[in-house]
Amino acid sequence: MLDNITLFLIINIINGAGYSLINPLLPILGKKENLSESALGWMIGIFPISSCIITTMVPYLGKKFSRVKLLSVGTFLASITTILYGFLIFISNKTLLIVIIFILRIFHGFCSTIVAVLINSLTIATAKKGNTQSSLGKAEIALSIGVSAGPVICSIFYKIGGYPLPFFVTGVFSFLSVCLTFQVNAKKIKKNKEEEKDDNTNYNYLKYLIYPEVYSILIGFVVCMVSVTFYTPCITYHLINYYSISVSISSLFFIIPIIPYVVISQFLDWISAKFGIYLTFILGFILSGISSLFIHPVPPLPQSPIFIVIGFILLGIGSVPVFIPGLVMLSENIKKIDESIDEMNANDIASAINNLFVESGNFLGPIIGGYLADNFGFKLCCIIISSVVITCSAIFTFFFYGKIKNDFCTHCLNKKSENDENINEQELEEENNDDYFKKIKANILMNKNTGRLSTSSYNKERKNDNKERNSLYSSLI
Repeated sequence: MLDNITLFLIINIINGAGYSLINPLLPILGKKENLSESALGWMIGIFPISSCIITTMVPYLGKKFSRVKLLSVGTFLASITTILYGFLIFISNKTLLIVIIFILRIFHGFCSTIVAVLINSLTIATAKKGNTQSSLGKAEIALSIGVSAGPVICSIFYKIGGYPLPFFVTGVFSFLSVCLTFQVNAKKIKKNKEEEKDDNTNYNYLKYLIYPEVYSILIGFVVCMVSVTFYTPCITYHLINYYSISVSISSLFFIIPIIPYVVISQFLDWISAKFGIYLTFILGFILSGISSLFIHPVPPLPQSPIFIVIGFILLGIGSVPVFIPGLVMLSENIKKIDESIDEMNANDIASAINNLFVESGNFLGPIIGGYLADNFGFKLCCIIISSVVITCSAIFTFFFYGKIKNDFCTHCLNKKSENDENINEQELEEENNDDYFKKIKANILMNKNTGRLSTSSYNKERKNDNKERNSLYSSLI
């Protein structure tokens, strides 16, 4: 039987695949109906709007109806919605098509968000005695694998059966996640339920948003998420029109940022320890801003798909230090702010707030990107997004200067402590060497005095310095 963490990882993969599958296919449907990039931006952006609406209700619903039961309902409804996407191609009326797309996107946002928030919360709770950030990092990697699998499924099955088949295949596989929710450890659920009987937690999120250690992280989430999603309504058109890349190949561009995201996340602990978590956060912002200049190569870069690939790689690397530690930091800060709250509810609230602001950026990104591309062109759109993100990184540098300095001082103190330990070890080794040389000296004096040991000479000639000790040894020889 699979353990809880493994079950959560598999569910996250399936949920991510259903979430990302629509991104490369919706522009194709829009092109068929002559929809503008701004309209597509709203169709993509309406998903995170619904996510923002439901995300603040998930902790209360999870407490009211049991978190795992709610997880089962969310995965089931998300599976149904994924299958329904496949029937959109058969709607000939443009107005009806737009209305149904908006309804499905809103409903899918509700379902997918319920799954995402509960998976994060339950993962933190399950891993509370271990390495929480490592377990949460695995959950993020699983979601990233699912998000990258969506375009791959699209590329493969679009060739075989056209627009509907990728949704039908993914929808059928999504029902597997419903079955997996029934395998979650029942004893642990019973324990949590008993603990919550007398729980009177007030899920008031606004009171946490006034604290700098909370809202600074959340603003960062929004800005970085805009840079991650602004291209989604535009990039497929751009690749097809300017580089004559097919739909199947252009859909694979959506998975490029996921690969470096997964790889770099494995080294995040080392990077944070080396540079400090706040400086790492800002470096992620800078890379995310620079990446936009490659997504539509600006002079002196030549117009080539290779540089677009480089841009997506930089985007994947830059988003790692912004997103992964954020949820753990939020949970810890909330527990420090409100000492009366228990760990499970703190995890729920942190997960909900995190998802609320990430999805806010997810909503704004496609809408801003679609509007800028429609009115100023995709090239200028990328330049504007890059300028905003890099400017924000400069503001965060000023805002977090004290934290960066503190991290640097802590790093120096830790390094000094390590050096002191090395010095202590060296001194201990020298003390052992002292005993060794004292014995040699005693033996030499004994030989010079025909076998009689001179203890008075031994006591007078005690030396601590290596150089003096070596010279003394040479003179005695």
